[in-house]
Amino acid sequence: MSKSSKKEVDLTELLSTCVDACRRGCEVIRNVRHKSLEDDGGGPSPGQRVQYKVAGDARSALTEADGASQRVIVDCLTVAWPAEIDAGLIRVVGEEDDEGSTDLDIEKCDTGTSDDTGESSEGGASGYYERYRSPRPDVEPIRRDIFGPVPGAVATEDDEVIIFIDPMDGTREFVEGRIHNVQCLIGITVNGLPVGGAVGIMLVHERQIEVLYGLVSHTGDSCRSVLSGSEVFDAINPLAVPRDDVPDASRQDDGEDELLVFSGDSKKPALGIALRHLEKRVLSRKSLDGGGPCPRMRHMVTGGCGNKFYNVQRRRTAAMSIGPPGSCSWDTAAPAAVLLAADPDARVTDLFGRPLVYDGVRLMNGCGVLVSSGAAANEVHARLAEELRGDEELCELVGFCR
Repeated sequence: MSKSSKKEVDLTELLSTCVDACRRGCEVIRNVRHKSLEDDGGGPSPGQRVQYKVAGDARSALTEADGASQRVIVDCLTVAWPAEIDAGLIRVVGEEDDEGSTDLDIEKCDTGTSDDTGESSEGGASGYYERYRSPRPDVEPIRRDIFGPVPGAVATEDDEVIIFIDPMDGTREFVEGRIHNVQCLIGITVNGLPVGGAVGIMLVHERQIEVLYGLVSHTGDSCRSVLSGSEVFDAINPLAVPRDDVPDASRQDDGEDELLVFSGDSKKPALGIALRHLEKRVLSRKSLDGGGPCPRMRHMVTGGCGNKFYNVQRRRTAAMSIGPPGSCSWDTAAPAAVLLAADPDARVTDLFGRPLVYDGVRLMNGCGVLVSSGAAANEVHARLAEELRGDEELCELVGFCR
């Protein structure tokens, strides 16, 4: 918090606490993953067995992982910013909130110690740190000093600051074993724009947790990178990471004339319409509007909203991601900020080319998500959005008024 005014929030300090909270939430996910593997082997140590809502159903353990991770993250942020959260200077919106409430009540999170699992929730969040072997903030204080001060990187009481939390992005990926795609997302928005993000990659390294971070400033339609990089933490919870099933999306052999297009395998009509326009109308021409050659499309199916952003970021020469309606603010706030910090010219819009909404009320990205990085990809992005604005079927499908 700024020394000059109690009604200011230093955004570098806020991002630092989000990065630290993110890695502590990542420890929870690693712990649940480790215990679930022990359960499968039939040999967990006494008192360490994971509680399942439905016996033998891996999906029921995810409620524990999601809820417990969010409980830890929210507790860390509340410890770090008690006055600001209490005064409404900082709002927190989490995926696991009851009925999507923006007035976050961590007692309502459906977690591994909620009434539904038959365990007591007495003792507040403190029991979660021991149960999931995540560092307690009263023993290891939340770090506010990961980054040095940046002049002008502050929000005031006149700004609307919202932290969006997705404690475990990629639920299906976790269940079906594609754990490399799972992430922990904490995004910061100011006045409806993504400015900061912490993206935890917790199931890739056996002994480490990596947290990507980004901080940007917005002036009109332009964006400027303030901070961009990653922090690597030694993990407390052990994890055996399979190396023989790395997703194809991790390949680095992209050709210079290729446009990598990432999407999920959703059967939603909006995705099919967008891909059809991209292949048949946008990329079927010999050249782009700017005069460059039209790239060849390589469509890659991968899961996790944050993971798609990450793959676009890793291949900034020419990469896109297309998502149908269904994702929410907590899925896109953090990875959007991290991507923009790495590439301020990247574009993140809905399918029609409009900015995504981050007001803490309209939480669903009802018109889908379109992401691009690289000059050629950005040009394709603009052309595709124009095509989709003229598609009557898609407009009617999502309720877009031209």
